[in-house]
Amino acid sequence: MSEERDMKFSLTVSPGLEETAHQEFCEKWKLILNSDVPEAEIKKGKIFLEAKVSNICPLIPYLKIPSNAYLIIAEFKAKDRPKLFNKISKIEWHKFLRGDFPLIKVSTKKSKLIHTRGIEESATSAIEEAFKKHPLKSAPKNKTLRNKIHIDIYDDQVRIELSLTGDRMDKRGYKLNTDLAPLRESLAAALIYRLSKYSSKGETLLDPMSGTGTFSLEALNFYSYNDSRDFDYQYAPYFIKLPLMKRVKIGSELFSRVECYDLSPKAIAAIRDNLKNIGDKALIEQCDYFNIQSAKSKVAIINPPYGKRIKLKHELDEFVQQIITHAKESIDLDFVGLIFPSWAFHKLKDVKVMEKTFLSNGGIEVVFTILDLR
Repeated sequence: MSEERDMKFSLTVSPGLEETAHQEFCEKWKLILNSDVPEAEIKKGKIFLEAKVSNICPLIPYLKIPSNAYLIIAEFKAKDRPKLFNKISKIEWHKFLRGDFPLIKVSTKKSKLIHTRGIEESATSAIEEAFKKHPLKSAPKNKTLRNKIHIDIYDDQVRIELSLTGDRMDKRGYKLNTDLAPLRESLAAALIYRLSKYSSKGETLLDPMSGTGTFSLEALNFYSYNDSRDFDYQYAPYFIKLPLMKRVKIGSELFSRVECYDLSPKAIAAIRDNLKNIGDKALIEQCDYFNIQSAKSKVAIINPPYGKRIKLKHELDEFVQQIITHAKESIDLDFVGLIFPSWAFHKLKDVKVMEKTFLSNGGIEVVFTILDLR
């Protein structure tokens, strides 16, 4: 594969955050590659674009909001399994895959090909047929590698995608401690990125219900290169032949410091462990939110407890209103990013909502709001 050839790619994003993810992509493309950003097609949960492999792949460890990145290997029409087999068997798989036989995932909708297991069997047989001509190259020594292929069929149009990341991108590799109600890192990164637009340069972020420090960790690492894990593309035949791109250190930051508080001693211990490598950029203390009377920051991100696994002393809508009142009257904050179940949104009183986005978090429908408390 020539590095000059443009290929098709897709980024998977939590529905509702597509525009935010695209803004991140554009900003980091300019910061790292210093060239014109390729045009993108934005659909629900997906961003599609065309670019060179040598540009897209090195960008992946910097991206924090997408949950996966794919190289689109082939697109074609197929209404039956023989046609599907024929098309897949002709793909030059040895240029894309390495290691163990790939893991195949199938999704289909509004198509004559509807049986996912049958489609998977045909794809497996087709790839095995291709390997007879060009055997699969083994993984590097002491490395287990099993590429992931996604076959998406909609209205008889087949799209075959190869994961460039392997594990989800929000599995950062550096957060080891979690809790009862973990917030997905990609979601936290998106919300922090949105909130940062309301802060001043060099501002401190208040994270007063910190849990295990997900928001704070994402805030401080947003522009960093993630070298705490591997990505599948780093071992791929199509990538290892390309000239090595020098790693870029981005000088930007969303927030310069964080103030982390939580009522739970166990959470505080987890925060200290998760943030142990960020130096002196974090203040970490055990404290009930309603006992915080002042902060260096004028901006806060708050993810109050909710869900079946979390017990509250008050009704949720009353609890959210108490959080807002304390943020305004006692801590004297200017802006608050607040995430809570969406049903409680319409019960908010006397607040100025700057932004609202409805999302799904761990199977719970939530809303992320940015409130102006000035």
